[in-house]
Amino acid sequence: MQRLEDLIGRKIIVALMNSEEAGYTVTLHGVESGGIWIESKIHARLLGHSPKKSQKVHGKPPAKPVFFIPFSQIVFLVSFSTELDEASLRGQ
Repeated sequence: MQRLEDLIGRKIIVALMNSEEAGYTVTLHGVESGGIWIESKIHARLLGHSPKKSQKVHGKPPAKPVFFIPFSQIVFLVSFSTELDEASLRGQ
């Protein structure tokens, strides 16, 4: 069975309640009991975050905002990384 924790660091599609978009392609950063932490260029832009391409702090790339999305606001979530084989479909 696929678990959300196994998808941390990977791209997923998440559909949110009351959103004008059908779904957002985001990077999953964390999973908690109440929801997920995501990185989203669209949401960062809405927040007014503009990444500085050449700006590095102490040799590290610039920080990117991550957003907490409660499970109650998620309509569905799609993973591109699931590799299914016949045995996993039968639950073996």
